[in-house]
Amino acid sequence: MLLNTGHFTPATFAVSQVRCEKDHVRSRDCAYQVAWNINPHMKVGAVAWRRACSQHRAFLRALRDAGAGFFELPFVHGAFDSVFAKDNAVLVSQEGELRALLATMRHGQRRGEQLARARWLSARGFDVIAPERVHIEGGDVAMLPQGRGALLGFGQRSTQRAAGVLEAFLDAPVTPLELCDPYLYHLDTALTVLSDGTALVCPEAFTPDALRTLARTEGIQQVVPVAREDALAFGLNLVEVGNTVIVGARVPRVEALLRGLGRRPVSVKLDQFHLAGGSAACLAARVHTLPPVSAQRFREEREAESVAAMSA
Repeated sequence: MLLNTGHFTPATFAVSQVRCEKDHVRSRDCAYQVAWNINPHMKVGAVAWRRACSQHRAFLRALRDAGAGFFELPFVHGAFDSVFAKDNAVLVSQEGELRALLATMRHGQRRGEQLARARWLSARGFDVIAPERVHIEGGDVAMLPQGRGALLGFGQRSTQRAAGVLEAFLDAPVTPLELCDPYLYHLDTALTVLSDGTALVCPEAFTPDALRTLARTEGIQQVVPVAREDALAFGLNLVEVGNTVIVGARVPRVEALLRGLGRRPVSVKLDQFHLAGGSAACLAARVHTLPPVSAQRFREEREAESVAAMSA
């Protein structure tokens, strides 16, 4: 069944189930757990699975209560981190068309998710694009307001060269920012960009050059520093839906910042997912609505294609 973009809310997300569907005999590989160590937060065997299920349901309720829509991706058997749906792909909707830039994971433990994700997205109407020879993960992408492009974190998981791949996919500028703190290994653990262009940032997570670049990036209206302690508590790994901001922990200083910016913070306890290095933002992949391609740009692209064809 194809997804109907006409039914998308202003904030629509892909989320993952936390265990396999009942189409085979249950095994230990059928449910979310921490089974390996590929980031400093991971605590192998520490997850209380029933508590994780309850927290995930509460997170989905918070999304729904905030006015978001979501569709569920199946859990990938044996790929325990597949619950972190944001990492798998960058999802966009543009003029009624759905496209997905499939992530190329750095760690082998996560690459097993991608074939299943590509098949599911393709079957549901996404045009899936798989980049070659670069590492790019959805957790390293932060979109800028009003289609002004995106930020790409690199240095821990994604590579700097991936900025060109993302730029071609979005047809918009992409600003690469170098990450330097292994505990804040994805961009969405170290930074969030609100819909008004306010960037909440943990300065210690970035190189000095990256911070200077961020401050002068078009679309960033102001940069608000956040303490590393609050970033390590996953205070920046949040989801904005309209005026509501869903945070996966009680982080009082971040909540106060959000209230000061006119937002309504909602705390949903997600500590069972913190044990794997993820929180609210990691659990939900927004379908970003891109502005329409202008008629002028369309003509220029077609003219360039014609010139290239004649020259071939």
